[in-house]
Amino acid sequence: MTGTHEQTSTRSPAPLIIHVGLHKTGTTWLQNRVFTNNDLGFHSPWGPMASPAVAEFMLVDPLAFDAKATHERLAPDITAARDRGLIPVLSHEGLSSRPVRGTYYAPTVAKRLADVFPEARIIIGIREQKGMILSLYRQFVRNGGTYSLTQFIGTGNEPPGWSPLCRLDFFHYDRFVRLYQDLFGEDNVLVLPLELLRDDEPDYLRKILAFAGSDAPPDALGQAGASNVGWGGCTLGLYRCLSRFAVRNPLGPKQPWPVRWSQRICYKLDAIIPRSMHKKVEARWKATIADRVADRFAPSNARLAAMTGLNLKELGYPCG
Repeated sequence: MTGTHEQTSTRSPAPLIIHVGLHKTGTTWLQNRVFTNNDLGFHSPWGPMASPAVAEFMLVDPLAFDAKATHERLAPDITAARDRGLIPVLSHEGLSSRPVRGTYYAPTVAKRLADVFPEARIIIGIREQKGMILSLYRQFVRNGGTYSLTQFIGTGNEPPGWSPLCRLDFFHYDRFVRLYQDLFGEDNVLVLPLELLRDDEPDYLRKILAFAGSDAPPDALGQAGASNVGWGGCTLGLYRCLSRFAVRNPLGPKQPWPVRWSQRICYKLDAIIPRSMHKKVEARWKATIADRVADRFAPSNARLAAMTGLNLKELGYPCG
């Protein structure tokens, strides 16, 4: 039933929803509009983007991880949400790995989550791979990255032992979904394409509510504008150059003045650069990604469609 739970589901409320990403799949919308919305039956005890997900499951010393102790630290907040009649949600896209940083740990984190919360239900967002890679590169540059797109995704001809930050193997989604199915059970994993959110937001939300066991009406969400609208291609190109001189602080959100100054310049320029100029840069990026990716993900997408019942081909995914 992965990804295809009936909208009229009578499932009992989930003891815990864990949203593991992926990145760039509507996560900001989910975290700020859905998982913190009490009217929809949800509550995020640790905030929209749960910092304990980072501390307890991603950054913890592998030799010091203790599932029982982790559960004891997080359980009181989960119980408090349930006592209010709400479904607790732990959401952080970094649980899936961090391709913009070149860090990949999905199996390790998935196993830790299963050890601590074996009864949880898992939500996984996906996105057509070429669009995903472009969006990740945009985020990489916004985060201060200075690599070109080709350096970011590689050429496929790297010497043995070398790899780009953004590894294309990460985007074989069927393997990631199967990992969670094996740990939590097929019926406890919901796969949601970003394209469904784009095309039919009410249906997307109904699937989440049915999977979570919430009887709240979808119209409790209300209306909102687009989330996470980014800079255009020309602006990102300029910021990538400025980032060679404006080095970000890696130890916290507060940034030094050269970074803040660079960002202010780019915000102002982005508003006045003609959209046609942005599109030319972005078209070159899309062509580079299409050439690099080709049809490598079609078999994986076909397998995922068979696993979930999702019509990925209709949503624009190559499926062989």
